[in-house]
Amino acid sequence: MKHRTHGIFGISVGVALCAMLLLSVAVMAEETDAVRAVKMDPDKLAGINLPAGEPFIGPEDVLQGNHRPRGEILHYGEQLITEVYEDDPATFNIGEPTAYDEFVLVLSGKLVLTDADGMSQEYVAGDSLVVPKGFTGTWKMLGNFRELIVIEREAYEQAYGTGED
Repeated sequence: MKHRTHGIFGISVGVALCAMLLLSVAVMAEETDAVRAVKMDPDKLAGINLPAGEPFIGPEDVLQGNHRPRGEILHYGEQLITEVYEDDPATFNIGEPTAYDEFVLVLSGKLVLTDADGMSQEYVAGDSLVVPKGFTGTWKMLGNFRELIVIEREAYEQAYGTGED
């Protein structure tokens, strides 16, 4: 009976091929620029540990209640910014036209928007809307109001700056 032997040379070639394969997989993993979905932080969406924000409504435009914003940017993308925002019950006068379109998903509480013509629309948790660029009127938040907002990045930066000092 004849036995086949591979010897040191065969084993060495096998080990070398395995090492090259593993190295090429590692290099491919490092070189990939895969674009991945961004999961929104469920704790932030639930309002847990939202940091206090700077008031952006002047005291003269707070018609009722308090303006104590809390929130956090969840994604600062190339085209869009996604933020969770929360505030105390209040009514604000939006006398200056809004500077950008804003998608809103109401997470909790109630939002009542009244446009410059006096037409009111109410939104509760689960409702979504777009506040178009140029909106004027009143913005009334009831209960523990929290929303997820999506804004086009360039318009946001024109309105608020880039946040880079």
